[in-house]
Amino acid sequence: MKRKSMLSIIIFVIMSVLLAVVMIKYSRDLSAAKAAVDRIGSQVFNSSFGDMEYLLEGEGPVVLVSHGITGGIDQGKWITSTLGGGCRYLYVSRFGYLRSAMPDDPSPAKQAAAYVELLDHLGIDSVFVIGNSAGGSSLYHFAHDYPGRCRGMILQSSVVPGDTKPLPPRFLMKAVFGSDFIYWSSVRLFGKSMSGMFIPKEVFISLSEEERKTMISSMYLSSLPISARTKGILFDMYVSNLAIDETFPFEEISVPSLVIHAKDDPAPPYSGAVMVSERIPGCRLVSIETGGHLMIGHDEEIRNAIREFVGQ
Repeated sequence: MKRKSMLSIIIFVIMSVLLAVVMIKYSRDLSAAKAAVDRIGSQVFNSSFGDMEYLLEGEGPVVLVSHGITGGIDQGKWITSTLGGGCRYLYVSRFGYLRSAMPDDPSPAKQAAAYVELLDHLGIDSVFVIGNSAGGSSLYHFAHDYPGRCRGMILQSSVVPGDTKPLPPRFLMKAVFGSDFIYWSSVRLFGKSMSGMFIPKEVFISLSEEERKTMISSMYLSSLPISARTKGILFDMYVSNLAIDETFPFEEISVPSLVIHAKDDPAPPYSGAVMVSERIPGCRLVSIETGGHLMIGHDEEIRNAIREFVGQ
């Protein structure tokens, strides 16, 4: 009995220490992520759709940045980090992300209308727009519905028609993306496996261990606090992304357009990007041979294409 009692005590102590270590690491990562968001110094505009978080910085042609899923203005800044200066970036947190509200009956078209209200508020006549991944849905509508406000549309690894992968149950995604701890634990335990959703295996294994850690951190851990983005994530997954299909009137988009997409993107299919580029009049398609959804290793090629497009 004494041996069993002693063994139980030892196991309890070990488990307590392990739990304490886990909670310390979790608290450290969450605090760092919250501090990073706070340092951005964003502002909030009260639109007819509710609060809308934004940040305007830089000098040059104004480029509105529409972030992808699990994002916000912080992800928007990451998207443009490799593009360099020469532009005035207008970062926005889309519906349900960070300090932006989720309106009643949200849609990509309403998000586009919210962009127009923000431009009016800031006294900006027209902008270039760049949409990454799920951020592209609202830009199709912005370019189509408000061509006078759109100087040009850039779709980078954007949502396109043809993604037929089945979605997991909503309740499961709400549980994962609604809890900072569950999300953090999932990333820490399965980050490498999760990367397969966005990066082909061949690309991932070609990276150094340090590059893999940096990628997982920038792609997943930087989305903490995920609980401040839950509503936006669920909207993207089950509404916004699905709203862009073959029936969208791409042929009626009249603004200059640029589509940049990797042929091996495991998320939005390259075939959809080709279809979109063929249906939008005068659209230019820049095909990236490899690199997955993040188009890893092609920063210079992407930067040159975008800077040329904005400067033309």
